[in-house]
Amino acid sequence: MINYENLLGEDPALARYSAEKIIESGWANGNYPLVQLTDIPWDTQDHSDRSWSFRIHAWRMLDSILKAFSSTRNSKYLTAATAVAIEWCGQFSDYDAPGLPDFAWYDMAVGLRAYRLAYIIDMNKAMSVDLGEDADTLWLALLRHQEYLSDDKNITFHNNHGLYQVAGQLAMARRFGKLVPSIAEAGEQGLVRLEKMLAQQFTPEGVHREHSPGYHLMVYKTLKEIIASGLIDRPNIVEFSRKIEEALSWLVLPSGHLVNFGDTDFESLSCMPELAIKRWVTSKMQYVTSNGVKGSAAYGCMVYEEGGYFIARQRDKKQPGNFKRASYLAQIAAFHSRTHKHADDLSFVWAEKGQLLLTDAGRYGYPGKVEQGSDLWMDGYWYSDPNRVYCESTRAHNTLEFDGRNYERRGVKPYGSALKRHIVSPDGIIAIETECKHFGSIRHVRVLIFSPGEWLLVFDWFHDNYKEKRTARQWFHLGHHLELSRDTEGLRASIPGSEVPLRIASFNPEVSLSKIFIGQVEPQMQGWWSPKEKEIIPTHDFCFEQHEKNTGVFATLFCLSNSLSSDPEDSRFNVSGRNAQFKWNDDRGFNAIRFNRSMDEKLSVAYSKSEPSSH
Repeated sequence: MINYENLLGEDPALARYSAEKIIESGWANGNYPLVQLTDIPWDTQDHSDRSWSFRIHAWRMLDSILKAFSSTRNSKYLTAATAVAIEWCGQFSDYDAPGLPDFAWYDMAVGLRAYRLAYIIDMNKAMSVDLGEDADTLWLALLRHQEYLSDDKNITFHNNHGLYQVAGQLAMARRFGKLVPSIAEAGEQGLVRLEKMLAQQFTPEGVHREHSPGYHLMVYKTLKEIIASGLIDRPNIVEFSRKIEEALSWLVLPSGHLVNFGDTDFESLSCMPELAIKRWVTSKMQYVTSNGVKGSAAYGCMVYEEGGYFIARQRDKKQPGNFKRASYLAQIAAFHSRTHKHADDLSFVWAEKGQLLLTDAGRYGYPGKVEQGSDLWMDGYWYSDPNRVYCESTRAHNTLEFDGRNYERRGVKPYGSALKRHIVSPDGIIAIETECKHFGSIRHVRVLIFSPGEWLLVFDWFHDNYKEKRTARQWFHLGHHLELSRDTEGLRASIPGSEVPLRIASFNPEVSLSKIFIGQVEPQMQGWWSPKEKEIIPTHDFCFEQHEKNTGVFATLFCLSNSLSSDPEDSRFNVSGRNAQFKWNDDRGFNAIRFNRSMDEKLSVAYSKSEPSSH
C-alpha cells in the first residue's frame, strides 16, 4: 500500500496524538472555534475568516487522522476520515451546482482535498471496506476533482496555490492512473505544469517571488514532500529543490525563526540536531535549524539579484561558535506581483546577540474581504480587518513613508528587484545600495552600512522629479522585547540579557523625532507587531520626519554602545546624496564613515576608528 502523502510537512510522530484529540474532542486550529467531526460548518460564508473557510473545505482536519492511519493501519482513523469525506462529497461534489459555499471549490482547497480523497478511496479498497453506495459517491467526486483540475482556467500558475493543485493531480494519478486513462493523462499534465510553475514562481536563484519567506517555506515543504513521497523523480526538479532550500536557509534568523517579511509568521524552525538532519536536505539548512550543531556554516553575504534579497550573516566576535549570537541583517527590495506584497519597499530587519533589534510587521492573517471599488481596494488591499490593514501598510515597516500614503501596489508595474550595488570593505564594513521609484515621480535611494556586532547606519535620499514638496517619515520598529526611551543623548533601547543598550541618533539636524508609539489605536494604528495569525501585540515604533521637501536626506545611526555622541556639524552629505561622511563617538572610540555612490557603477566605503583622544 502506498503511504499517505505528507505534503504539509507535519511531523508524523505527532500525528497519532493529534488524531486522537480530533476524534475525541474536536479539531482545534489556531484561534478558530473547535469543530466536531460530526458537525462541520461546511456552509460558512463568513468572509471575515477566509482562512478558516478554506481549511474546512480543504479537509485540513483530516490531515493528522490520515497520517495516523498511514503509520498504524488502525481502522478507526480511516473510518473517521471516510465519514467526513462522504458527508462533503454527498453535498458539494458538483462544482457547477448553484449556491455552493465560496470555498467548496477554491483553487488550493481542491488540490489539497484531491490527494486526501484519493488516499481515502484507495485505503478503503485496500482494507476491503464495503462502503455500499457511498463508494460511488466518493469515486464520482474524485472524477469531478480530476475533471476540474484538468482545465487550465482553474489552475493558478502564478502563485503557490497551483503547486498544491498539481500535487493533487500527481497523487490521483499514482493511485488510479492504471485504472483510468484520463487520470493517468492528468498526472502527465501535472508534471509539465510543475516545471512551468517552478520557473514562474521561483527565480533561477531559488527565491520564491511572493515576497514572503513563509510562503517560500510552505511551497518548498510541499515540493520536498512531493519528491519524498515518490510523486516525481525528475533530476532537474530534485536539484532545483536543493537550491530552493539553500535560499531558505539565508532567510532564517540566528534565533531559528523565519524572517517575517511580507505574509510570514514569526515561526521557529529550531529543532534538535537529529531532527534537523531528518527534516532538511542541505547542510546549510541543517546548520541554521540546529543552532549550528549540524551541517555547515552559512556566513558571509548573500545577494539574490533577481529575487530582491540582500542578507549579511556574521559570527559573533566573542562567541564565534554560538550561532544564536550571530549578527544578521536582511533587506527586502522586491516587487514581483501583488501576491502577498506589503507596501514595504526597501525595508529590512536586524538581529544581534540573540535579539531581534529591528523587526517587520508580520502577517496577522486574511480576515475580511475588501469590497471592490472601495478606498482599501484602490489602495492595494485584499483584506479589510484593521490589524491586517496596518500590517500591510508602509508605516508598519522600516522604510520611508511619503505624505502618509502607502506605496502603490495596484495598477502599477512591478519593478522586480531594486538591488543595485554592494561592497564589503577590507575591515569588514558591509554596504548595500537599493533604489526604487514611488508614485511615479519620487526617486528613493537607500544605503545600509553595517558593522556587524557594532552599528548600523541607515541612509535615505529622496527626490521628487516633479518638484512637489513632500512630508517624509523614516520609520523604525523595534523588536518586541526591547524597551525604548529618550535620554540626553537621543534614543536608548534596553536589550534583555545585555548590559549594552542600543543607542539611536540622527546626523541630519533638519529632521525631527516623533514621539514613541506603542500600541496606538487612534487616530491610526501604530506600534504593533503580529507574530502569528490573529495575534497582534504592542511594540515600540518611532520615526524621523521632515516636511515640505522635494529633496531630502535621512541618516540614522543605530549603535550598540553605552554612550553615543554624534557629530552633526562635521557630518555632511551633498544634495544628490552621492557623497556623505558621518562621525561619532561611542564606547569603542571615534568613528568616521565616508561613502561615494558614483555614477560609474562603483560604490565605495571608507571607515576609520581611533581612540577619542586622537580626535
